[in-house]
Amino acid sequence: MDFVGESKEQLDVLEDGGNLFIGRKKSVHREFGREGALLIGRSADAAGVGKHVFLDSISPHVVFICGSRGTGKSFSAGVIAEELVLRNPNVACIVVDPVGIFWSLRYPNKEDAELRKLEEWGLDPSGIEKTSVFIPEGQRTRVPKETFDRTFSLRASELTVDDWCLTFGIDRFSPIGLLLDKVVEKTRERRKNYGLEDMLYTIEKDKDFSSRERGFKQDTRRALASRLDAARSWGVLSRDGTPLAEVCKPGFVSVMDISFLEENVASLVIGMLARKILAARKLVTRKEAAGSAEEEKDVEEVLDVDIPPTWLIIDEAHTLIPSGGRKTAATDALIEYVKQGRRPGCSLVFATQQPSAIDSRVMSQLDLILCHKLVFDEDLHAVMKRMPTLVPPEYEKSRFLKTLPIGIALVGDRSESTSRAFCLEVRPRYSQHEGREAVMDIGAKASPEKVVSLATSLVYKKLQTAPMSLVRVEEACDALSSRYKVKVDTSAVLKALQAHGCVIDDGTVVSLPGVVGRGEENEGQVNSIVAQAPALRVTESEARRLAEKMRQRKSLGLFGAEETVSEVRLVREPLYRVSFNLPLQRGFKELYCYCDENGELYYWEKGLRRTTGLAALEGFDERRLRVLKALRKPADVRTLAKHTSLTAQGLARILADLGEAGLIEEQKKGVYRARKLDVPDTLDEKRFLLDDFAKFEPFESGKGDPARGKSGYERYHSIPKLYGGRPQKVEKVLRPVWRVTFAGAKGDRVEMIEAI
Repeated sequence: MDFVGESKEQLDVLEDGGNLFIGRKKSVHREFGREGALLIGRSADAAGVGKHVFLDSISPHVVFICGSRGTGKSFSAGVIAEELVLRNPNVACIVVDPVGIFWSLRYPNKEDAELRKLEEWGLDPSGIEKTSVFIPEGQRTRVPKETFDRTFSLRASELTVDDWCLTFGIDRFSPIGLLLDKVVEKTRERRKNYGLEDMLYTIEKDKDFSSRERGFKQDTRRALASRLDAARSWGVLSRDGTPLAEVCKPGFVSVMDISFLEENVASLVIGMLARKILAARKLVTRKEAAGSAEEEKDVEEVLDVDIPPTWLIIDEAHTLIPSGGRKTAATDALIEYVKQGRRPGCSLVFATQQPSAIDSRVMSQLDLILCHKLVFDEDLHAVMKRMPTLVPPEYEKSRFLKTLPIGIALVGDRSESTSRAFCLEVRPRYSQHEGREAVMDIGAKASPEKVVSLATSLVYKKLQTAPMSLVRVEEACDALSSRYKVKVDTSAVLKALQAHGCVIDDGTVVSLPGVVGRGEENEGQVNSIVAQAPALRVTESEARRLAEKMRQRKSLGLFGAEETVSEVRLVREPLYRVSFNLPLQRGFKELYCYCDENGELYYWEKGLRRTTGLAALEGFDERRLRVLKALRKPADVRTLAKHTSLTAQGLARILADLGEAGLIEEQKKGVYRARKLDVPDTLDEKRFLLDDFAKFEPFESGKGDPARGKSGYERYHSIPKLYGGRPQKVEKVLRPVWRVTFAGAKGDRVEMIEAI
């Protein structure tokens, strides 16, 4: 052992046969001995150097693992997971994996350095056979089958209104939050176990929501429906959900791979899981105490209640239970889990590289800390403040923790048997840590043809979800060239992609739906299926330059925080091309316009711009638009009648409709004024004729349309109707946008840069 911590303070630890035990009471050890003791390492402290250290798993614990990136915190969490499966068959272990590294638990360790350490320790490499890797149901077809066993989903009916609000980032008592509360209540009245479709049906069909007296504005209803509609893409919500008993199995480790989910959705999943485990264990322990645990159970109880004591292991925990008063959908559930989990046998192991970023209400419940190397004083202070035992002066100095070698941790144990903190060397892993699986095992001496085939396959698969820039394709070919030590000809890959029906358009490769191949015999077919997006005017390098300017402006702002540009990615967002005829005194004029899913128009005016407020006019007619235009200045009914050529009776109805929609306000008795709206006076202007969007794919009415309860044609036809136009057809175009992600201390921030 190269590192040995030295302190003048006496070290007393529960010892048996030359082995040290932490987290264990003497009474428990007298009864169980080595049973349920987890080998996590050996002492690296001069007072007991080389002695094996075991962690108790008979009693419930709250274990905190921290350390800078790459110092061994995730490795240590994996060691605890391995030991729980191998040493305590009476408990369940769940690993929450936000970065996708724990699926390799089932494979034996193959790292040369680790294999040498295992031999030194007298241990053998082995995969943990009793491992089940779960991924979200919606990711089933996207993830290599070899890296997961099952999928999971949550019951939408088990989400509280607070869960929804925190996940969507909306105010609980805003109009949309209050509507959500009512939707949940009314949907539950109709069906006990409901799904997203049932909630959307309630919004669409319940007449109370559209009532003038008791209802909600159309914008509010539409906004909530859009959010619920978007929740389908998460792939984690269903009507039935995965039974808790499938995840909490005694003697098994279940890896919940949430690396595919956005941070807010991942928080929702973990919050729900922690809440369900705690509730189930409370009920089980109550029945055991009452002597009724063996009574006949129903099916639901077997599936969702009858679970063993559970260890929940969470990596990157600062994203779920952040400090500073910020809440996620997991915060309250995890706080209750650690506060109330001791009696029902709920243990928590959570790891982070930012100890100062963890909610203090969780940190106050710790009984064990494994602290790896830390470099920031704020994090060092947070750890020392919560260390559950005495820390010798030699270890308390910041320089000590800043210089700890990888794999060494300072252990703090609240147990009365441990007198002070001491140093520990974490044992090597039996299983593979952060295993990386090759996409295709074609050997180190693969032929150029095979590598070109592999590159074509990978790029084509990616093109089915989004276009790729030529630069990105070249980068992929270069990476495979390095991997297999064979020069990959990018032009050969592009030629193969064209044979699969892909098109290269101004630096972008696009896969055309419905096209099988592209040869001379079907050239006309390709041309007839015009589906590619408009040509790019802003390259990736230009987008990165603009992103850097945006970052600097944010950093230099009065309240700005330092950020980095973590990703610049080309995405395609749908727009809808609405063709219509505008009647003239003689004949008509053929025009078109472009709108987005929210019903707002796009136009060109020193750059691509978007109207604001037009979506609020959906369902209105040309007369109501005429009144809104007249009310750009305050006016009474008599003045309005003069400028709009409408009767007083007709104006009264229109003013009532506009008032209910929140589009006008009564400034004083009988005098009205329109709220500020950025909507055009007419669509007969060159700025709406966007030549860049000349190529599009046919739009199918009702398919994938965001407007619930009406066809796409009705929704998008309402815009030209508002200006007296006669709609002819609706077609879809993919609008290229550079999606820029800025990473900062407070999380990620996303901005969009127009690519045309």
